[in-house]
Amino acid sequence: MVKTKGLLALLALVIVISLTACGGNKDSNSSEKPTTSSAAESSPSAEPSKEASSGEQVTLRYSSYQLDTAQAGNAYYEAIKQFEAANPGIKIETDFIQNANYTAGIKTRLLGGEKMDVFDTWSPSLFAEFKALDDNVYLDLTGSEFLSAFLPSSLAPVTIDGKVYGAPELMHSDGLLYNKTLFEANGLKVPQTWDEFIAVCEALKQKGITPIAMDSEWWVPQFFWGSLMSNNGANADWTKKLESGEVKITDPIFVDAISKHKELIDKGYVPKDWTGMKHEQSKDLVGQGKAAMIITGTWDISSIIERNPDNDIDFMMVPGKDKTVPNINVGTYRVINANTKHPEEAKKFLAFMNSKANQEKMAVGALAVPSVADAKVDNAIVNKVASVVTREDATLYWPHTVSTESLQVKILEGVNKYLAGLALDEALAEIQKAIDDAKK
Repeated sequence: MVKTKGLLALLALVIVISLTACGGNKDSNSSEKPTTSSAAESSPSAEPSKEASSGEQVTLRYSSYQLDTAQAGNAYYEAIKQFEAANPGIKIETDFIQNANYTAGIKTRLLGGEKMDVFDTWSPSLFAEFKALDDNVYLDLTGSEFLSAFLPSSLAPVTIDGKVYGAPELMHSDGLLYNKTLFEANGLKVPQTWDEFIAVCEALKQKGITPIAMDSEWWVPQFFWGSLMSNNGANADWTKKLESGEVKITDPIFVDAISKHKELIDKGYVPKDWTGMKHEQSKDLVGQGKAAMIITGTWDISSIIERNPDNDIDFMMVPGKDKTVPNINVGTYRVINANTKHPEEAKKFLAFMNSKANQEKMAVGALAVPSVADAKVDNAIVNKVASVVTREDATLYWPHTVSTESLQVKILEGVNKYLAGLALDEALAEIQKAIDDAKK
C-alpha cells in the first residue's frame, strides 16, 4: 500500500499539472465543423434577421468549451448552422477553448479587449469570477421575452439585484451513478440512508467488487462530499457566512461531509490505486462491471453506457444521515459580452441556442434536463433526473455557491490533500487560510 507521503506527492503533482493547464495557454483558433445542415426549426428566434434584408453581414464570435467535436460539439455546430440558415445576415465565428484552459482563456479575451460577443460559463462561481474583472462585463438581459420560458430556479444564479445576465442550458445532478444490472444481480437495492449506503458498500467489497470508482482528478471528489454538504444544510446563505468569517471551515457541516468521504477510502471502498487513476479509467471500471458505483454526475451516463450497452446505468443521490437533498448542477450558462457591437443579434443567437427546441434535442444525447419550463423529453433517465432537479427542496450543489472559481478550486485542493492523507487539522487550516486571503 502506498505510504501517505507518496500519496501526497502524487496528488501534489496532479494538482500542479492541472493548475499549469489552467494557467492561460491561449487556444483561440477559430474553427467551424462541416456538418450536414438541416432545416431550421420554427420558433420566434428563427425568424429572418433584419440585417439580411438590408444586406449587412454581422459576425458574432462565440467562445465556448463545448465546441470540442470529440465530445458533444456536433450538436452545437449543427444548431449554429440552423441559426445561420434562419438568419442569413448573421454569421457565427466559433472560438473553441479547451476546458482546462477556459477560465484563463476567457479572462485573457476580456482583459485584452479581444472580440467576443457570446460566451459560456459553467457555474455560478465562474460567472462571478468573470464579473469580478468588471462589474459591467455582462449584457443585461432583463425583460428579454425569451427569458420567460426558463424555470425561475435555473435563472437565480445569474440574477443580480433583480437583473438577469445569462440564460441556462441543460441541468444535471451529481453524486453517484451505479450499475443497476450489477446491483440487481447481487440482490442490492439503492440505499436511502447513510447507514444503508455503508452496508451496500461493505456487501460489494465482500463479493470482491469495488464499491465505488474514484480517481485522482482534482475536480471529481467534490461531487460526493459536496452532495453531503447539501444534506448537512450547506446553501448559499451558509457560504456567505463562511466567506464573511461568521462561520469557520471547522463547522460540523463541512467536517462531517469530508470525513464521511474519507471513510470510503479508509474502509477500502475505492480502488487501492485511486491516486494514480484518471476519470476515464473510473468510467471503464463501472462500464465493465468491475465497480458498482462512480463519483460523478449525470453527464457521464451516456459515455459509461457506451462502454457496455448491456449494463443498465442509473443515477442515485448520495444519501445523508438524516435527510437527502437533491442537487442541481446547471451545466452551462450562456452570456453576452456587454461590449458587443451587436447586442440584438447576440440576443437572437442566445435565444435560439437556449431555446426549447434545441434543449429538448440536446437533452436526449446528453441525458440531461432542459431548463425550459414546458420542455418534454421522452427518455426514462432524463425524466428520473428531472424528478430530482425540479423538486422544491432541490438546491444548487455546494461548491458552486462559493463566490469565485479561484476560491472554489483552493477549497477543493485542500479537501483532496486530506483525502490523500494530509492530517485533517492541517487541511482545514490550509482551507481557512485560502478563505481568509480571499477577503483581503
